[in-house]
Amino acid sequence: MTTISGARLFDGTDARGVTTVTIEGGLINAVEPGERAGDVDGRGATLLPGLIDAHVHLRGAGNLGQALRHGVTTVLDMFSAPPQFTAMLRGRAARRTDEADLRSAGLMAGAVDGWPAVMLPPDPSGWHMPGLSGPADAEQFVAERLREGSDYLKVFVENAADVSRPTLTPETVAAVCAAASAHGVLTVAHAPTRWAFRTARDAGVDVVTHLPLDGPLDAPDDELAATVVCPTMTMMRALTDTANTAQLLADPRLVAGLDPEALAAMRTGDRGGLPTSSAAGASYAHAEDNLRRLVDAGATMLAGTDANDVPGHAAAVVHGASMHLELELLVRGGLSPRDALRAATATPASVFGLPDRGRIAPGQRADLLLVDGDPLADVTATRDVRGVWRAGVPVDR
Repeated sequence: MTTISGARLFDGTDARGVTTVTIEGGLINAVEPGERAGDVDGRGATLLPGLIDAHVHLRGAGNLGQALRHGVTTVLDMFSAPPQFTAMLRGRAARRTDEADLRSAGLMAGAVDGWPAVMLPPDPSGWHMPGLSGPADAEQFVAERLREGSDYLKVFVENAADVSRPTLTPETVAAVCAAASAHGVLTVAHAPTRWAFRTARDAGVDVVTHLPLDGPLDAPDDELAATVVCPTMTMMRALTDTANTAQLLADPRLVAGLDPEALAAMRTGDRGGLPTSSAAGASYAHAEDNLRRLVDAGATMLAGTDANDVPGHAAAVVHGASMHLELELLVRGGLSPRDALRAATATPASVFGLPDRGRIAPGQRADLLLVDGDPLADVTATRDVRGVWRAGVPVDR
């Protein structure tokens, strides 16, 4: 049994004052008001649920360890390949407490010979990325992903006029969404432009990820209010400038826990091959304005980074540390610190059907983050990590 005493509590939905939290058998056993004798002195700190990054791409087991060291106890992978790689990471996540827990979409729905297949290097085993040639392929694609263990499905939505490879038609996107819904699983759409955002919503996707960089959203407020969005502001900024890397390197709280080789590469200015701009007219200001519009409309927000670093190499959006940048960018874009923290805890747990986490309450998993200061007053306080627990086990940072 472990007792964390005297910390302010953010329970995933709201602040609850100074509390004492008791952990036993990997679960939260009790949450009591006030300060009592305990094993961990939480005075001057805030206890939160472990953060949930609602959009990552896994390139190695090191990603999960790096995430956990920064207080991200669960990651939602939005595309990893091949399937046996994802299965290996699932197995690790199920039995280890020194890496973040994992849910995954597995393979993403894309067109034959199009994105995302062309992003993958040749596989020595001869495996190749499946693609959809039309709506008739949707049911088979969904069924195969579920057999592989996908927890939800990701769909690549781009206008054929904007990219150099084949893309899914709106009809095929809608067919994938319908097939997934019939099987009782969520769909998440990659939608970084106005056309893609509108097409994804019209097709019936459950979660739209990214925000248009090419101009303002054109949907009425009542439609936006009914939308669940993972803005990935860190990636939106990375696609238009290099501020992420500079800001991360300037903050020793974010540097702590990064892979040393990746850190060295970041300091050389290597961005891991990510372009500094996307389509003509792309601007981070458009994404930020669209975020404010969604916040004002009352859309449901999820915190996700689109982290995609390969262990030992640099990337513009890195696992773990970038989640703290994301929280700051969400607040700059109009969310209150409380709502940004909800977007990283209780809300993604609810949207993705993870009822055992995202909140601090008796019976919940003891996935916890203890930070110095008060992130409800200054959301960047989440960077001052004092302690992390995964299923009740303290993490060696």
